[in-house]
Amino acid sequence: MKLPICELCASTSALCSGCSAKLAAGTIGEMDVAISRYIYSMKDKNGLQNADFTKAIDLGRVVLVLTKGDVGLLIGKEGRVVNDISQAIGKKVRIAEVGDIRKTISDILMPVKLLGINQVFKEGAAAYKVRLMRSEMKSVPIDINSLEKALYSLLGSPVSVVFE
Repeated sequence: MKLPICELCASTSALCSGCSAKLAAGTIGEMDVAISRYIYSMKDKNGLQNADFTKAIDLGRVVLVLTKGDVGLLIGKEGRVVNDISQAIGKKVRIAEVGDIRKTISDILMPVKLLGINQVFKEGAAAYKVRLMRSEMKSVPIDINSLEKALYSLLGSPVSVVFE
């Protein structure tokens, strides 16, 4: 099991000095700690020994949970694990796999179809333009401003979402 915090911190209510330093530096957040502890507490019940939780991004009404491993483990059979996490933190949860930019953004936007991702260079800096179909504007699961902030924190570059 891979979590943003160590196993000792996941199993107790206190943070060790290493995890406290990560929290103070902003490498991890309170949501990362809360979800890590919840996943750790569910590991035997739901078979999450091989789960890989990378980071949580709080978008207001929705929390985006990123994983480098199998997305299906964190979703669970019939969506039970993701529903349990959602009820524990009191917000809707979306699971996305980190790695390929296109796959990650597609996971976040599902069921909306991604037309393309363009890398644009402005004044020597890179930015991304995520293109979606205009007809699916109302189907986007997250509001556009929150989506752009989440993608910025993920990609490290400014992101604009456009509908064509």
